[in-house]
Amino acid sequence: MTLLAVRDLTVRFGRRRLVAVDSISFDLGPRQRLGIIGESGSGKTVTALALMGLLPETAQVSGSIQLAGRELVGLPDSAIARLRGDLMSMVFQEPMTALDPTMRVGRQVAEVLLLHAGRSGGPARAQVIEMLHRVGLSDSERVADSYPHQLSGGQRQRCLLAMALINSPDLVICDEPTTALDVTVQAKVLRLLDEVLTAESAACVFISHDLAVVSQVCSDVLVMLDGRIVEAGPVARLFTAPEHPYTRGLVATSRIDEVPPGARLPTVEDFFPREQAR
Repeated sequence: MTLLAVRDLTVRFGRRRLVAVDSISFDLGPRQRLGIIGESGSGKTVTALALMGLLPETAQVSGSIQLAGRELVGLPDSAIARLRGDLMSMVFQEPMTALDPTMRVGRQVAEVLLLHAGRSGGPARAQVIEMLHRVGLSDSERVADSYPHQLSGGQRQRCLLAMALINSPDLVICDEPTTALDVTVQAKVLRLLDEVLTAESAACVFISHDLAVVSQVCSDVLVMLDGRIVEAGPVARLFTAPEHPYTRGLVATSRIDEVPPGARLPTVEDFFPREQAR
């Protein structure tokens, strides 16, 4: 079965029709974890926003995005809005900009339930408290009654994760969700994400510039460069036998202590074979 089918997705901006994403195609099955990696400007975040229907009006989108058999390209925003937070959800990179600073966290998480599940205030709060606890916030009632600025970066990111998962969506899109966190908190959030995705049986598209981070959550990965997919395959294969020169560079800069078991890190000879050196 295919949950998400992307075909020839192209995104252009402005009068000059500058191409940000250039005719990419991929599939995602139920419960599958797919990473998309690449440097800044490679098109990975634009791809995520296109999947969620969150691109600005200046964007020109062509191709096909089918989610559970439903075409999203060309769908009115009101119709896509009914899918966001229900069938699909997103965890953003910076929680301080993704969360409303004037609203208590518990109310923000509850709004997803109120909009999509029709829950009333009492049952919604109970479910919010339970979800905040599930994402690793032991003092969940205090967190629910707090404003974003009263929480740490790791706590805020867990709140975004709770918001994304509370309606048990089929697809969760994560756009560099741990970039703003220190290494220790990052590792905890990644482990938590893995556990909650498994518990919720949710598929995931995980955006990052770091192959080592993606390897902790995903089994497969797409490598993007200049808006195109230049390589795709299982994470373990990309670590052990990257084919594209750009992928080799990403592997070489990945953190050694986070390489999957059994994977072989590239050596200098992988990039400059002895035959070329002569």
